[in-house]
Order: sequence, then C-alpha cells, then structure tokens
Amino acid sequence: MSPDRKVAGRFGGQVALVTGAAGGIGFAIAGRLASEGAAVLMTDVDEVRLADAAEALRAEGAEVETAAADLASAQDRARLVPVALAHWNRLDILVNNAAFHGERRAFTEASEEEFERIFAVNVTATAVLCRAAAGPMQEQGAGAIINIGSIQADLPVPTYAAYVASKGAIAALTRALAVELAPRIRVNAVLPGVIATDSFKQTLAEGATVSKPASMTAALLGREGHASEVAAAVAFLASAEAAFITGAALPVDGGRSISRRPDPFQSSFGEQEQSGNPE
Repeated sequence: MSPDRKVAGRFGGQVALVTGAAGGIGFAIAGRLASEGAAVLMTDVDEVRLADAAEALRAEGAEVETAAADLASAQDRARLVPVALAHWNRLDILVNNAAFHGERRAFTEASEEEFERIFAVNVTATAVLCRAAAGPMQEQGAGAIINIGSIQADLPVPTYAAYVASKGAIAALTRALAVELAPRIRVNAVLPGVIATDSFKQTLAEGATVSKPASMTAALLGREGHASEVAAAVAFLASAEAAFITGAALPVDGGRSISRRPDPFQSSFGEQEQSGNPE
C-alpha cells in the first residue's frame, strides 16, 4: 500500500479490481467503492472509454488506475491481478462485472465462435481472475469476491441462450468457490434485473412498438433499476457488514423474479434477431 493512501470510509485502505468498468453498472461499482475509500483498478476492453471513465472519477477525488484488457484473451486477463498488486501490493475486493452478450439470434443459428467468446469473457475470465485473486487474499487473511450474474439464469429471454447459460455457470461457480475458498474469502453474486443503463435504454427504444412501449417493466416496483442500486448491493456484499454472508445470490430486480408481468425486452423485440444488452 502506497504511503500516501487516503484512509477514509468503509473501504479505506482497501484495493478493488472491477472489470467492465468503463460504463454502466461497472462504472457505478468502481465509483461507489472509490467514494468509500477504496483504490480501484478499472479494466475494460474499450481503452478510450476506460480512460475517460477513470478521469471522471479522479475529478471527484477517487484513487483509480486503469488496465485495458480483452477478457477473451488469456494473456490480457492473466496480467490484471499482477497490475493491481504492482500498484498497491494488495487486493481486497474483486468484482467480476464484465460480460459479452453476443447477437440476438435463434439458438439454432448461433455460431460456435460466438458461444466460445461469450463463455471466455463471462465464465473463463471470471474463474481465472478468482483464482489469481485468491492467492493474495488468502495471504492477507481476508477478501471478498462479487460476481455479477443475472436473473436470466432462471428467467431466460429467448435468443440469448449462450449468455443465459454463461450466467447459469456464474451462479454455480459462485457457490463452488464460496465453499472452496472459505473461511478467509467470501464469494457472493449480485443478480441484476432490468437496469436502465444508457445502452439498454437505447436498445429497448429502438425495438419499442406503439402498443408495447419501452417504458413498461415487469418489476413489481414499477420501474427499471439504476446502476447505482446494483453498485450499492455490491458495496454491501464487499463490506464488513456482510461478514457472515457467503455463497449468496442477491437479486437486484425490483421483484421481477417473482412477477407475472410480461417481460419488456421480449415484448418489444419479440423473436426478431437483434443485438443488444439484456440484464
């Protein structure tokens, strides 16, 4: 830990690594952890957007560093934990947020290459980063890993089979690692529902029809969620307040997972092939 580290807030003196941190949920998570005192290594495949995101947080007084990486690349993902250790000589929190959704298309028409990339980014990279982080966390005597899953693992949207399957794998991996890495390291998951990120709102608006507007929601609370609300759940699970919680999967979906209301994404797009960002 550098001698001039500012120690303040719930994560004062701690170091976090957040993937997919250039925008949306990942940016909100990085900002929330940094605002509570953590030093944050932000990583994303989009180097320009990542640099802009980091500068925005630095302008607010955050201590952040960046490492652009394509998580489908074994070489790229292997260097991320070492970068964090080189900067701060410790790692306390790992948030596996990055995800590749692929194209919206029928399962029978999905390519093998796309399946492989989705699993490389969403599952293999998560496992590799968990393994890399486990060493320093165990040496420190404590650590928290939070994986971002999705309620789609249980409520799949048609034409996203590979993405849905990858999130099912994340759910199983989270439970397996909670067992294997206990008692020093806690491993939990957050399961977002429909979150009103800019990319999701744009995708939904493009496919909306007059009879089924983009603003409709299946959530019992009657609205889409905000990235800041997912970040708040992540911060809780990373904190000492969740010290007796591991192997949990926390839905942040406004009650959608127990709702009978129609799904807005599916209602707007139907079965048509379309690229986009499901929750």
